[in-house]
Amino acid sequence: MEHTTTDLTIAVRRQLVLSNLSTVASISEATRLSFPTVKKQLEQLIQAGEVFEHGFEDSRGGRPAKRYVYNEQFTHGLTLYVEKTVIRYRLIDCTGKTIDDGTQLILDADHLGALGAVLDRQLDQTSDVSAISLGVAAAVADGTIILAPEYPTFAHLDLKRWVESRTDRPAVIENDMNAAVYGYGHTHELSGDQSIVYIYLGKNGPGAGILINGQLIRGKTGFSGEISFLPLYDDSTFLDRITSERSAPTPAPLSDAALDALGRLVATFTATLNPHAIIFSDVDLVDAELEGIRHACQRHIPAAHTPDLLIGIWEEDYFAGLARRCVGLILESI
Repeated sequence: MEHTTTDLTIAVRRQLVLSNLSTVASISEATRLSFPTVKKQLEQLIQAGEVFEHGFEDSRGGRPAKRYVYNEQFTHGLTLYVEKTVIRYRLIDCTGKTIDDGTQLILDADHLGALGAVLDRQLDQTSDVSAISLGVAAAVADGTIILAPEYPTFAHLDLKRWVESRTDRPAVIENDMNAAVYGYGHTHELSGDQSIVYIYLGKNGPGAGILINGQLIRGKTGFSGEISFLPLYDDSTFLDRITSERSAPTPAPLSDAALDALGRLVATFTATLNPHAIIFSDVDLVDAELEGIRHACQRHIPAAHTPDLLIGIWEEDYFAGLARRCVGLILESI
């Protein structure tokens, strides 16, 4: 049975899926909608097949409250990210769980052609995809690629419009580091007042994602986190220094010069943002290298102000952010 999606419907869906609330009372409290309004919305979602009744809460002396659960298989989403030589993708259910995944190699630097091929194939195989989230190692503003030196076919492209035109599905385009820090924040259930920075040295040059008090920071033009340009030295940028020092295959130990560059980077974020933690990618570093970075940072910043230095699981954090964005889009558009 079809029904019309309204702001009320979306609000109830979001509490069921994103906040894991399961009773009329808890959803009513979270949304500030009346008990009857929430009950009516749930009844409509049950009729549409989106929601199931799922037993009762444990009794606390009165009549136990009925539980509701969202139908994970009601629809699907497609999450993808583009790297220099590969596209990785995951088909997810409408709560963000992975159903299938795969990889597409990119030939002749034709990132746009490879992306189109993946989209066409996946939508042919799974027709009930309701939304798409796409991550790119590029500066993104409102779905348009504003800086992508490694992706000539993406340059200055309104990639959101391109994907939506090709697929006839709503899409969100996200910078890779914004997706990763967003995913890390939700996976680790950070409190709303915590601030973190996620750093990836990467195959396409370094970048950073920033959460301040739980809010993703994009900046005035979507250029936030482009740490390659930081002039940390008189004669070179951070990109210049870290590229020359990390030319050996990972996991080669960090040189003193690389430790100095990363220490200066951490000191810069500490002095400007004072984050609770800075996360490095497991693709770039191992735990044993964090102490050297900490010591290098403390040449410039008092130890009391140094953030926690941690290692994140890059691909899982990246996909977690893309999945969260995709699920949010699904709940608004079905």
